[in-house]
Amino acid sequence: MKRFKRRPLAAAVFLVFSAPQLAQAQTQTEQTLPQITVRGEQDHFRTDSNLSSMGTETPMRDVPQFINTVPQSLIHQSNATSIGDALRYVPGITYAAAEGGVQANFVYYMRGFPVNQDIFLDGLRDMGEYNRDLFATEAIEVLKGPSALMFGRGSTGGLINQVSKIADLLPRKELAFTVGSFDQKRLTADLNVRTGDDSAFRIVVLGEHSGSYRYPQDVDRIGIAPSLRWGIGGKTEFLASYYYLKTKDVTDYGQPSMPLSLTGNGQRAMPPVPATNYYGFANHDFSDHETQIGTFRIDHRFSDALSLRNTTRVAKYKRQMEATIADIVSPDANGVTYTPSTPLDQVLVRRRHDGGRTRDNDDDSFINQTDLTWKAVTGSVKHTVLTGMELSRERLNRWNYTLDADPATAGTQIPTSPTSLLNPDPYTQLSYTKTPNLRAKSSGDTVALYLQDQAEWTKEWKSVLGVRWERFEADAATTNYLSGAPAAGPFARTDNMVSGRGGLIWQPSDYQSYYIAASNSFNPSGELGVYAGTAQTPLTAVTQNLEPEENRNIEVGAQWEVGRGLQLRSALFQTEKINQRIADSTTNVLVLAGKRRVQGLELQLAGSITPNWDVYSGVAFMDGEIVKSTANQGNKPLGVPDFAGNVWTIYRLGGGWEVGGGLNANSGWWANDLNNTKMPSYVVVDATVAYVQQKYEVRLNLYNLSDEVYYVGAYQNSGDRVIPGMPRAASLTMRYNFD
Repeated sequence: MKRFKRRPLAAAVFLVFSAPQLAQAQTQTEQTLPQITVRGEQDHFRTDSNLSSMGTETPMRDVPQFINTVPQSLIHQSNATSIGDALRYVPGITYAAAEGGVQANFVYYMRGFPVNQDIFLDGLRDMGEYNRDLFATEAIEVLKGPSALMFGRGSTGGLINQVSKIADLLPRKELAFTVGSFDQKRLTADLNVRTGDDSAFRIVVLGEHSGSYRYPQDVDRIGIAPSLRWGIGGKTEFLASYYYLKTKDVTDYGQPSMPLSLTGNGQRAMPPVPATNYYGFANHDFSDHETQIGTFRIDHRFSDALSLRNTTRVAKYKRQMEATIADIVSPDANGVTYTPSTPLDQVLVRRRHDGGRTRDNDDDSFINQTDLTWKAVTGSVKHTVLTGMELSRERLNRWNYTLDADPATAGTQIPTSPTSLLNPDPYTQLSYTKTPNLRAKSSGDTVALYLQDQAEWTKEWKSVLGVRWERFEADAATTNYLSGAPAAGPFARTDNMVSGRGGLIWQPSDYQSYYIAASNSFNPSGELGVYAGTAQTPLTAVTQNLEPEENRNIEVGAQWEVGRGLQLRSALFQTEKINQRIADSTTNVLVLAGKRRVQGLELQLAGSITPNWDVYSGVAFMDGEIVKSTANQGNKPLGVPDFAGNVWTIYRLGGGWEVGGGLNANSGWWANDLNNTKMPSYVVVDATVAYVQQKYEVRLNLYNLSDEVYYVGAYQNSGDRVIPGMPRAASLTMRYNFD
């Protein structure tokens, strides 16, 4: 990795900042209707344009940023049902389970940095904590590196944008039913009808009642996503949409890893148990969510050169949960001190059903964003100027509970029960009282203005230059739920942040494009960490006086058209957090003195090898280092594999038959910055076979064909608990089109 660490990146910095006027080329066509994929017929997997990264519909060859797009065809063929399923085909993303268990609380690590607030829906922040189902999702976009210009605070290693299914002028009447391993039963329907020459109504619905390989409880999901568009193709277009998802899920902190020593450096090994071993309480662990998102958008074209878009969104997120956390205890079942040589059938696991992980959430957000796009020509230079404003308010209202197994005894007795490591009993019954404890309220208000110029200097040279000013005002306080007495705070902080990006693009022919780019972003101390503890914000008496952390990215990339149907994209990058909050070595008070860096190379090949053979693949090579820290300096950051890669391919045999499958490989990564617990490497192989006709489709998906024992993540910055991946499984989907 060292041979490409500095010289190309140094050249990128020099060229980006020495270019006299930076901006990016505007797409050569007018903004048109969003691309809609119907019934998976677009199977070439390649993505030719992108809206979210630049704020304008821009050809991918004109975007100076590495983007992975998981299209509807891949979601369809792989039978992905959650955002985690879709991200399996994006290399370089690892996972950690945050507070609250696994299912709705995955923290995604991208280029070695957490993506907890950096999940968006149609370009607007989707701050909620819920299980993001794909029933109403058209595509998943993964933008790598800081993207504050268009998206605001955060996005150190990148962000995830969900593209919704919305009404269009194409007829669609589809019903799909899936049955599969672990009692999977899932029904979806998609209806799109024209209500006039320039208007349409679409409704997508979901119903699911399934089991899981991880726990004995069932999972229930009900979803509905209607949308109405009118004025399509005219000067003024309106969109009104609503998203509702109610889920009955389960908290799952994974399996306890095995201590190699009770007094040493904390090294741990993976548990020698099946992926199905569950260490929670089936009668007590739950995580129920209700999500509602309403969006109203107006697009108005004043002329061919000037257009405006205004989007308003109101969202509400509710959750109720209780959770259990498990770890290896000593002595063992025979009363003997635990050691790594203790017989496995004597090892005991302590299960704590404690109030620290029992919470209710009632969060909401309001966002209004306005974009004005102006196309102009100055001399021989063509410009597309985007200017915009974002106004938003995010509020977290949360409280936790005290669970007491023996209220008659002074203090709090955490409900606890031991179980066997090899044969855990999930049906153990607990007895405890549940009393409201702390209530935490926090909010964040954003006012942002941004300006971007995409310029075409000549046919070969294009550029992008943009700047964003953002004011983020946060406050937080914790009170006793019953008495209302203050417990912590109030704390408050206001930050004014200036971020931006610049990129220079060289296109010597229609079949190749090269770019250099730089960007930055900020993480303010008051940002709302929806996956954090009860307070839900890093604000304290100390951090309310700290400036934001700053993130910087330098990237050199290229895109080539290979043959007639393949698109090859690459990027060499360096991403840094230059002033991380760390504890001072003398005072143990947080200061802005840390630094961590991740460098690497990413490649993606997508498209058609032949008219009947499609491929979607990618690899990421990464090398990370904790450059400055009072602890762990010189170590590798958690969540950074040396290598990660994936491939999904489909071959159409003729007569409606198609076969294909996928492969996901990972070299393993450290579960924490201490570098004492490493997640093992793995290779997982999937397959699919389908019979596709104009009116119907029958598809069989096979997962983890070799029944590989592997792990998709660990408890955040700790190796104490690990999350096993799904064992061998299968699903059968029957889809019918009523057109």
